[in-house]
Amino acid sequence: MKNITMRKSVAMAAIALAMAGCDTDELPDKNGNSFGQLTVSGDARVGETLTATVADANGVDESAINYSWMADGTVIPEATSNSFTLTEAQAGSQISVTVSYIDNDDYQERITSNETSSALMNFIGSITISGAMEVGKLLTATLLDDNNFDLENVVFTWYADGVEISGETAATYVIMEADVGKVITVTASYVDGDAYDEVTTSEPTSAIIANQGNVPATFENLAATVANNAMNPISGNVAISDDDAGEDMAEVQTDVMTTYGTFSIADNGDWTYTLDTANATVSSLASSTDTITDDITIMSTDGSTAVLVITITGTDMVAATQVAKITDSMTDDAGELRYKLDSAISQGKLTVSFLKENNSTNPDGAKDAYIGLFGESTSTSNAIVDLRIQEDKFVIRDQDIDVAIPFVPGVWTDVEMTWDASAATDAIAPLVTITINGTSVTTDAFSSASSSLSDVMAGVRYAIFKLGDNSSTIVDAAYYVDDVKIYSDMAGTTVAFEDDFEGYTVGDSLDDDNGASPYHSNTAEAVVALYGTDTGPTTGPGSAGNQIAQITDSMTDDAGELRYKLDSAIAQGKLTVSFLKQDNSTNPDGAKDAYIGLFGESTSTSNAIVDLRIQEDKFVIRDQDIDVAIPFVPGVWTDVEITWDASAATDAVAPLVTITINGTSVTTDAFSSASSSLSDVMTGVRYAIFKLGDNGSTVVDAAYFVDEVKIYSDMAGTTVAFEDDFESYTDGVSLDPDSNDASVYHSNSAEVIVTTE
Repeated sequence: MKNITMRKSVAMAAIALAMAGCDTDELPDKNGNSFGQLTVSGDARVGETLTATVADANGVDESAINYSWMADGTVIPEATSNSFTLTEAQAGSQISVTVSYIDNDDYQERITSNETSSALMNFIGSITISGAMEVGKLLTATLLDDNNFDLENVVFTWYADGVEISGETAATYVIMEADVGKVITVTASYVDGDAYDEVTTSEPTSAIIANQGNVPATFENLAATVANNAMNPISGNVAISDDDAGEDMAEVQTDVMTTYGTFSIADNGDWTYTLDTANATVSSLASSTDTITDDITIMSTDGSTAVLVITITGTDMVAATQVAKITDSMTDDAGELRYKLDSAISQGKLTVSFLKENNSTNPDGAKDAYIGLFGESTSTSNAIVDLRIQEDKFVIRDQDIDVAIPFVPGVWTDVEMTWDASAATDAIAPLVTITINGTSVTTDAFSSASSSLSDVMAGVRYAIFKLGDNSSTIVDAAYYVDDVKIYSDMAGTTVAFEDDFEGYTVGDSLDDDNGASPYHSNTAEAVVALYGTDTGPTTGPGSAGNQIAQITDSMTDDAGELRYKLDSAIAQGKLTVSFLKQDNSTNPDGAKDAYIGLFGESTSTSNAIVDLRIQEDKFVIRDQDIDVAIPFVPGVWTDVEITWDASAATDAVAPLVTITINGTSVTTDAFSSASSSLSDVMTGVRYAIFKLGDNGSTVVDAAYFVDEVKIYSDMAGTTVAFEDDFESYTDGVSLDPDSNDASVYHSNSAEVIVTTE
């Protein structure tokens, strides 16, 4: 929603330029001339008036003053008087005014005011009522306001046939017997985020009817995934909705034995599941594509039931590597790996890989891990930069910066930080950048928030990796760090310190109780550990010898494409696929997109059920107003899962879609397909299409790789309708049936072959 931050009325200082005489551009002799002063008063808000006032000790004829008002430095036509009333056209713009005149002592003056803050505009709030219009049901008021608001400060007033219902001031209302035959409205009174007083009233409901009996509850978030080697519990929340007051809760289950584990759920829907890793079926799963499910029945308080599906996957073997393992079992300190340079580096770079385990919690909740760069003081508030790794996100301490890149527990993550203290002083902060998995957190460098600039003006002296805090412990989890490099230049060409932890013996302490450790004596609970297994990767994307589909685009009249057509449309189902798009997928026109698309009976682009575009550094869902916060990283294998549900679709009702990227859902709830031809998608998915480039250009030096394609005929992913891991083909064989009669793919496939990693 649009949010124009609240501003206050200010009187603005003027910048004066005075010129002597009527025909000179020389600065005047100060003797005899008093520079004019310009002030602007009023609120920079649409509908409000700003007024310019000129004062000049030499005297001035106000009728001879020329005024020119500007929005973001652009002259506003016909805004030439001493006052200006802002219109919608100026919303979000910064307003200034220039005055010019000849004062009474014949000095020519020209003065320009400072710009106001961005002009505010009031967006009128709206309120709607949802719920079943019958006795005993719960009505909910939903308030929307593009100026934002604090829900705690909103006063709701409910009415029946226009008569206030005494004592009902919350956002919800339970319909009473006395309301039968009446219409309900609700009013919200509040001050919005830009200080506008608002009172908005809903449209009336339909007439209330008597109770029609129980309506079954509905359930959301009924799927989860766990690896077959997970020793610690996983958790989640099943959202239960019920129009009947008090029935939107779960029946409690505690330590219930399921097919493959133990399950508990609280009345608010919070659940935990502990996998039985010793179970023979569980332990036999060979890879991440080898799966089983544990189906767990959940009941709401009104007796409605649903099934929570826990998908259990095998684990791909990964190459063993030595890393630093940081734990925190101390109540008076945190686990820490600290390195101190011989002297501060003014400009430089840190690169590091880390993995924070999923269960980094204690009874107080999830605990943070940290990557911090410090100057001469290691007090937390004095850091040059301190990146906090929280439960599911990154936060930069003491910075008002929203980090859009999500944090995924249990996955190795690459971080790069640069700093520049070359212009820093005890009054000017060093500049910092942060990059996570190849994506910059900010467009430009930002200033350090250190509370002691004198301690950081020389640059970085300490690099600190920390888990937890001084007052609690983390029992069952660790924070792993590897491939630490500190450079003495921002380009990363000169290494000042590096450690890949391969030169130690597994189990070595990195504290100063190990005389060979190069780390600072404040290091605590940091040891060298072996991460992964020695067998190395076996099959699947990213492993040597793995076969994949390679899509290229050297055609000016078509795009590279791999297309599969099902025998008939599937109403409800799932697609899973792994892909890698190379970094140099560009041409003179810029970066070219790759696509993952699901289609019904028509493969026209605008008719897609869903079309995921893989751009230069981000994902975009075609024709959807959905911001995909998960960044795209070129050259890295990425897992995508798409589900669709056309069971209730018609030529007027769109199918529902979900997208998950690397285990993170793009949206909280399923979203409606944006297909421009609902009649072509109302029966579900008929085609799956993977495409690179477009029909008007070529992509010369890059490819789009696809592997582990699976199409399921159910949303839970239990029944496979089609799958291909490309292992049964000969290396180099075409998948275009026009070139290879044995290909199972559609004849629109083009420039796609099987290749080996």
